[in-house]
Amino acid sequence: MNSPKIVGMIPARLESTRLPAKALKDICGLPAIVHTYMRTRLAKQLDQVYVVTDSPAIREAVLIHGGQVIMTGPHRNGSERIAEAIEQIECDIVINVQGDEILIDPDHIDAIVEPMVRNQDLSFCVGVTPFDREHSPSDFKAVTDLKGSLLYCSRADIPYRLNQQDPCNHRLKMVFVVGFRRDSLLRFVSWEPTPLEQSEPNEFLRILEYGEKIQAVRVENAHISLDTEDDLREIRLLMEQDSLRHNYQRI
Repeated sequence: MNSPKIVGMIPARLESTRLPAKALKDICGLPAIVHTYMRTRLAKQLDQVYVVTDSPAIREAVLIHGGQVIMTGPHRNGSERIAEAIEQIECDIVINVQGDEILIDPDHIDAIVEPMVRNQDLSFCVGVTPFDREHSPSDFKAVTDLKGSLLYCSRADIPYRLNQQDPCNHRLKMVFVVGFRRDSLLRFVSWEPTPLEQSEPNEFLRILEYGEKIQAVRVENAHISLDTEDDLREIRLLMEQDSLRHNYQRI
């Protein structure tokens, strides 16, 4: 059997509510979106990587640094943007690496790809990581069932902790690296938006509301994503000490 063709897609837009133009914020001399692209390129399981955007400014920033870009029209969310982009290329598995995952670990991407390669019946896969911060609505907390499937994810602190000694005293956070098969992505974006999706908002809840399973893959020590000015300050400090950025030159 032939190996599946696996592509990484990084959806990015210029408009953002909490941190305007965050994709172009300077972090150690590079635009934020370029860090996400370079680190995604370091994943061993991906055959190709593209930034997917409707912004000429983002396109220019990525191309200047040697990246690949697919331009799309405007969309409500990154999943719909990627669904348009895959009409232009051949692929079997699509890995959505959200553009604000500036400090993404390429090993985490490979870990999320691996079960989709191993199990052809797996349609949706997402990363989760241990997380102890409370009252942080910019982070999506996750809960899973005993088999590792995602039950729900929310900006709220879930699961609720009444007893501080409860076994569930360590929460999980979503790592927004989401795996789809080509047909499952196209099926997902064809569904109408759902109430919980619109309430949070988080388009991946649409999958759960339609009764589909999302396999969660636990990864350790995932960093925060870029959503606020506080995140930007923290990411800049972390990037100064980050060893992976010195590998960009070999891409």
